[in-house]
Amino acid sequence: MLKYIFSLLLFYCFSVISYTPLAYATTDKHQALEKFAESFIKAQLISTENERVSIEVSKIDRRITVTQCEGNISAVLVGNKSLKRTATVRIRCDDAENWQVHVPVKIIRLVPVVVSNRPLSKGSLLTKNNTKIEYMNRVLLRSGYISDLAFVNRARLKRQLAGEQMISTRDICLVCKGESVTITSSVGNLTVKTGGLALSNGILGEKINVRNSKSKRIVSGIVQAAGVIQINY
Repeated sequence: MLKYIFSLLLFYCFSVISYTPLAYATTDKHQALEKFAESFIKAQLISTENERVSIEVSKIDRRITVTQCEGNISAVLVGNKSLKRTATVRIRCDDAENWQVHVPVKIIRLVPVVVSNRPLSKGSLLTKNNTKIEYMNRVLLRSGYISDLAFVNRARLKRQLAGEQMISTRDICLVCKGESVTITSSVGNLTVKTGGLALSNGILGEKINVRNSKSKRIVSGIVQAAGVIQINY
């Protein structure tokens, strides 16, 4: 069980004894308990480099009267311990058998998402001028969202988008079906380029089939950039 102990000198020490009408004198004590829960969650969180994580602590019922705790207070996670969306922190006075309070916490993880910065029609060419990064709640995003503007640069839209709308991998093709492409292949230090025709849509790093314009052969290659297919032998 995770345990996180704060010194008596850093926080008020409390014990819950009853429910009474809210009194002004208890307000700072409740806020200190809420901060205590927030600090505890922050110490447990693991986030990726590009995430922005915020914590929303539920207010403790101000009708709860708190009085002095003679020892340390501690916190543990109860119930769901994944720390993905929500958590509950149980705060206890270590030297008081019947003292505890549960504090629900909401965890919001924001991730960078490529969106349109104005309405865009089907077939629009995406550039840094009509796309931007917005931070969005990860749990609300559908699969296929894109976090890097470079991934969509010079791609074309397969459908119409409104302004401020998320752009997903399903919405774009860096190489589009029926489009003329450059097929490149390398053998040692020698690089050969020839023309071709894309037989399907493809995004960066995806393998698609193309027809060599000279030999008429159908080959598979990796989308390397807008209009460029790399063949590896």
